Amino acid sequence: MNNLRGRDKKDRKTGRSGILCTGLFRYGRTTVSFAIPAVLVIIALSVLWISSVPSRAEEEPETVRVGYYENEVFQEGASEGAVKTGYAYEYYRKLSEYTGWKYEYVYGGFGDLYQMLLDGEIDLLAGLAWREERAGIIGYPDAIMGSESYYLVKHDSRTGITADPSTMKGKKIGVLDSAMVGVLEQYLEDHYVKADVITYQDHEELFSAFDSGELDLFVAESDGAHGREHAEVLCAFGASEYYLCVNKKRPDLLKELNTAQTLLAAEEPNYLSSLGEKYYSLSVSAQAFSEAEREWMSTHDRLCVGYLNHFLPYSDTDESGNPTGIVTDIIPGIMDALGMTDKKVSFRSYESYDDMIGDMGKGIIDLAFPVGGGLYYSEENGIYQSNPVASAPTEIVYKGTYSEECVKHFAVNENNRMQYYYVQTNYPDAKISFYSSAEDCLKAVINGEVGSTTLDGLRASDMMKNGKYRSLSLYQSTESDDRCFGVKIGNEGLLKLLNRGINILGSDYAQNISYKYVSGLYSYNLWDVIRDNFGIFAAIFLGVVLLIIFFLLRDSLRNKREAKEKEEARLRLEESNKELAKSKEALSEALITAEQASRAKTTFLNNVSHDIRTPMNAIMGFTALANAHIDNQEEVRDYLDKITVSGQYLLALINDVLDMSRIESGKVTIDAVDAHLPDIIRNLQTIVESNISDKKLEFIVDTKDVVHEDIVTDKLRLNQVLLNILSNAIKFTPEGGTINFRVIEKDSDREGWTNMEFRIKDNGIGMSPEFRDMIFEAFSREKSSTVSGIQGTGLGMSITKNIVDMMGGEITVSSEEGKGSEFVVLLPCRISEGFDEAGEGKKGASPFSFEGKRVLLAEDNEMNQMIASAILNEAGFTVEIACDGAEAVEKIKENPAGYFDVVLMDIQMPNMDGYEAARTIRAMKDSDKSGIPIIAVTANAFKEDRENALESGMNGHLAKPYDVEVIMKTLHQILS
Repeated sequence: MNNLRGRDKKDRKTGRSGILCTGLFRYGRTTVSFAIPAVLVIIALSVLWISSVPSRAEEEPETVRVGYYENEVFQEGASEGAVKTGYAYEYYRKLSEYTGWKYEYVYGGFGDLYQMLLDGEIDLLAGLAWREERAGIIGYPDAIMGSESYYLVKHDSRTGITADPSTMKGKKIGVLDSAMVGVLEQYLEDHYVKADVITYQDHEELFSAFDSGELDLFVAESDGAHGREHAEVLCAFGASEYYLCVNKKRPDLLKELNTAQTLLAAEEPNYLSSLGEKYYSLSVSAQAFSEAEREWMSTHDRLCVGYLNHFLPYSDTDESGNPTGIVTDIIPGIMDALGMTDKKVSFRSYESYDDMIGDMGKGIIDLAFPVGGGLYYSEENGIYQSNPVASAPTEIVYKGTYSEECVKHFAVNENNRMQYYYVQTNYPDAKISFYSSAEDCLKAVINGEVGSTTLDGLRASDMMKNGKYRSLSLYQSTESDDRCFGVKIGNEGLLKLLNRGINILGSDYAQNISYKYVSGLYSYNLWDVIRDNFGIFAAIFLGVVLLIIFFLLRDSLRNKREAKEKEEARLRLEESNKELAKSKEALSEALITAEQASRAKTTFLNNVSHDIRTPMNAIMGFTALANAHIDNQEEVRDYLDKITVSGQYLLALINDVLDMSRIESGKVTIDAVDAHLPDIIRNLQTIVESNISDKKLEFIVDTKDVVHEDIVTDKLRLNQVLLNILSNAIKFTPEGGTINFRVIEKDSDREGWTNMEFRIKDNGIGMSPEFRDMIFEAFSREKSSTVSGIQGTGLGMSITKNIVDMMGGEITVSSEEGKGSEFVVLLPCRISEGFDEAGEGKKGASPFSFEGKRVLLAEDNEMNQMIASAILNEAGFTVEIACDGAEAVEKIKENPAGYFDVVLMDIQMPNMDGYEAARTIRAMKDSDKSGIPIIAVTANAFKEDRENALESGMNGHLAKPYDVEVIMKTLHQILS
């Protein structure tokens, strides 16, 4: 494969293979014999490493320039941005773990990079063989980077050429122009062979000549990845080692490299061999079949595999009669790896190891799996053993405390001759008793019939999961037992094919797939459950017995009574389950409702509620009438009163809509006060009067059945309920229709209370039965064409229902399409005792005078400044204006204490809001200034807004829009 390295290789008399902790330590060209414990070597090397290498935590990683050339398998990805892989690349990364090097890769051809190494333009170059003339111009480390063998490969058509060197006389042998030329010539000279050696500059020329038949043989490197058709490996004839070499001007790097390689050899002694196996398992020697292998493949079109039953994870037969276990994966894997997928594979199961080996001797099966027990017993059985498919430490299974006594008497499965061979080989003095299965062997250990038995390492831990073996323990022996394929002695071709396939798949293949089959080694049955919970089962059993006795002793009456109690308990449980189901259903419906409400937010915000449009229409209508009768003061005053009523209600509705979440969550509270029912009715008439007139409707109000006109209720909520229903009646009643509004007082069971029934009936379009059942759901609207053009969000009736529920009342509806609808609201009301009707509705000039008082108005809106100034000036105030909180604070600071009598503070202002301004004033050192009365005047009108104002140090809270009477009363209370 590696033609670039091949050109620079030359045999070196002395190798540098690093450390062996017992045996030879080859350092430089000197071989030293020693026997030092590996731990001491590692400690000594670690001290050397720590003393010679600077602290990585204190320095930036050193950047090392690496010459990187493209060479298949050895190192690939020799271009900027390409994914790098290969033997050499992984070796660089491993060295970095010990050196902390950061690599800068320099790309090019091998020859160019070698010259750059000589010129000092790169620091490292891999794949160089030892040459005496180079030792003075480049730096060789003490340890090799890798090694490779050279093979002679012939064309399979040259039947006269064999591994005997004499058959190569006069033949044409192709070889790369590299160090291999000298090794080949020496080999031929040593065997007195005269052959025609032809050199080539690269692999492509060499392979082309071989494939075309110009050559009889060619030389291949063991780590070459090229598998050639019609190629047959004859023999290995030489080998060489190669190094990771260093720029001669960088002795510091060479020192670090030597230290790193030494530590690597000590800590991971098998690293190079495992790295080679990883990248070069598919070498040319693995891909070129020998003569014996080709003969077997040409004479066999099928392969019959014998396997042992009850030997998972290696092999077994499943419930369907099909083979299972590692054998069913590894045989197809080998056939695929060797390109033998055309061979038919069949499986034959055996209960006995001896029967399986016997059938192989008779030719009934071609190979057996698994076999083991060592080479001696294989020879005795007349079989070859393949390379190990799997190798695991054997586990000694014993009971109690492990001692030498445990291994003096073994239980052995008479059907598993491998187990017998293992015990005979490793414990020759032990007594052996035979049992019919592995399970019986384990049972013999439990019963004390034997001291121990053995289990294969891949089987042991999973078999011991069975509860019945809980009293047994495992002791891992130091001797491993290989599991191999077995073929009949003389069947060399099949043996070589199997070994070749095992090498290609890798030594860990069987272990990596064994997990798929170990579950069949244990089962957790009912007896295991009972044994693990014996105390519980014993208690249950005893309780059942006592309960049976108890029932037998009781008389029939007691039985009947208990049966009745059980039935009642069952009914209660059913009821509880029903309630639970209802709760779950309610939660589910609540979630659906919340999702529907969320999706309707945009629609809701883009449409004006019909509840808001109704009073808004009254305001606009009466405003137009006032303008038309501007000279008639009485009419204008009447219109303004009606506008005020509608405006106040509109404000309340806006607050309610903005606080919709409070209604849904139940945070809205009922504020019950004294109310005069006729006034409530008149206000409703005023609000809807304009809409009634526009549609020429007849509106009939009947309150003759009312006895107590003064009640205690939430006037705002009652207005909202009745107006929502009236608005819908007006909306869905055609012109010329009739609306009846009747109030009926009914008796109450509670003393001092009465029940007011409000009935609102229209002869409008009515509702379908389906919509009538869902009218109180949020966002519900009739889908008929009759109402499709009528605006609305579908919230009115949902809000109405919520309010009625909070007031402790009931609301019902009856309707028929085309005939109209009737809503009935029944509300419990407390009868008022001290209501002063005369105080209601009085209008006129403010009774308070504030002459000589100065107010600081903090307000950023110019229109609000004008309105507030006019109101305050009319009451006698001198007004000064601040456009934001910061300016208000400055005016307080600039003027003497007592200059301002009160501050009216807006909340939402630029630069500094009202809360911050109030806190700043209260923090002033001058107590006369810091104690000035401050009243919040803001559109933030909810309860928490009032609480926030008081927490920030304000004395009161007034909500926008301005209510002159409330403002004057508040100012009077605070200033007096």
